[in-house]
Amino acid sequence: MGVERTAVDIYLVGLGMFELRHLTVESLEVLKIAKVVYHLSEKHEELIAINPNTQDLDRLYSKPGKRVDIYHDLASYVVNTALKTTPIVLAIDGNPMFFSDISWEIAAIGKKANLHVEALPGVSCIDVLPMQLGFEPADLGMQVFEATQLVLYDLAVNPFLSTLILQVGYFWRTVVLPPPKRDAGAFAPLVLHLRKFFPEDHPAIFVQSAYSERLPTVVFSTELATIDEHRNEIKAGMTLYLPRLRVPAIDPILRKQLDLP
Repeated sequence: MGVERTAVDIYLVGLGMFELRHLTVESLEVLKIAKVVYHLSEKHEELIAINPNTQDLDRLYSKPGKRVDIYHDLASYVVNTALKTTPIVLAIDGNPMFFSDISWEIAAIGKKANLHVEALPGVSCIDVLPMQLGFEPADLGMQVFEATQLVLYDLAVNPFLSTLILQVGYFWRTVVLPPPKRDAGAFAPLVLHLRKFFPEDHPAIFVQSAYSERLPTVVFSTELATIDEHRNEIKAGMTLYLPRLRVPAIDPILRKQLDLP
């Protein structure tokens, strides 16, 4: 029997990565009790089956305009609903607080409105991609960047760690609905930045994990220097994976102290 929740005004829920197979028991419980479930996903029919009071907010998201303005307006819309009825849910793919400015904006606006906003953990692409790509995050480590901010803030990349660069399909774009074609050189700033840390022939693997049987996994590989040649194959949901260069050498003194071969 589920635990009844009444103290929260807005729940931020992650739907996982593949249909609803990654949906947690906790999130399912909340979806069932919500007065309204808003979502930004391809899972409308599945969510309707859980809670008939489900609405797709794509009309507020997929429209011309700057992302920052669209995200603010969408977050305000959700918070305004919570001022009238609670509890409500915003459900998105993956983890609700991973690379989701909308969720963070709801949390900020909701706090100003004296609403209780709670985010529930969810399965994200960061959980799924290491298994799909075949690397162990704990083997030396893993680093995750947002594509535009990586270049904008001139962030250093450690080439000895497995690297995931998220939102690469939105690189250098400030709008939700980008033009259908990118001009030559669109990814030149990203390539130039990464060349500080990797050789030009380093593998560059682009992947979008499956969301459902209707939207299967998409993956292609190229070299760092030729990324821009594939600029119109790089879709909005893709992540760029850069395998580590190699295992770095261990200091001889430390090797001896740890009795390593």
